[in-house]
Amino acid sequence: MNKLLNALMNMSDLDDVAMGDSFIHQLHPIVKLIWSLLMIISILSTYQIKELFIDMLVIFSIAVVAHISYQKLIKRGLIGLPLSICLGISFLIFNQNMIEYYGMVISEGIVLCFLVLLKTFLCLCVAYILISTTSFDSLASELVYLKMPSLFVLQLTMTYRYIFVFLKEAQTMSKAYILRSPQSKAIELKDMGSFVGHLLICSMNKSQNIYNCMKCRGFDIKKTYTNHQTFEIENVFLLMMIVAIMIIIKVVCL
Repeated sequence: MNKLLNALMNMSDLDDVAMGDSFIHQLHPIVKLIWSLLMIISILSTYQIKELFIDMLVIFSIAVVAHISYQKLIKRGLIGLPLSICLGISFLIFNQNMIEYYGMVISEGIVLCFLVLLKTFLCLCVAYILISTTSFDSLASELVYLKMPSLFVLQLTMTYRYIFVFLKEAQTMSKAYILRSPQSKAIELKDMGSFVGHLLICSMNKSQNIYNCMKCRGFDIKKTYTNHQTFEIENVFLLMMIVAIMIIIKVVCL
């Protein structure tokens, strides 16, 4: 658990990484946001393995241009592996129908399990590329400029900021548990309920205290995130090229 928490806590340094000077870093935040949304929709809507591998090639090519380490990209993409494995196992158990897939007769559960694992990995890689090449303040500023509901932007901002408070509290509580139970290598199942309950209460209290301090200093979502970047005509053409390429990939893989 500590390894997972440490890996997630390292994501708090992404704001520094997002200040790079590569071509991808210099793109307009809206372009990267729309690409990420379209890419995730494309990945989730397909059942063609060859299309998913093409998407993987595109993602890793963008990572090269953005000077993102393959090791970090893969590590962040595997964060969602436990949840996707649980979902994949359920497909293996309940989907025993035999189907023909790319000329092979194979269990439908195996195909669905593999697709779930691959799709989860690719979606998390896309999200990591977005947040490691675009500062969160820039994304929030563009969402405010696009007239997104301030409540939605506020919830998104607070979730991003408070997730590290939550993880830090989880790490502290897990260390305290191990110190009190030296014979246990991890949190036992019988104690998991009370652990999660205390973790939720502590993190909510700390988050509320932080938000109260922000309000006392005059925090306003519409006044804080005003660093909007002008959307030039070349960004429109770039978006059109991105959409065209994704349509071509869809058509070729049909």
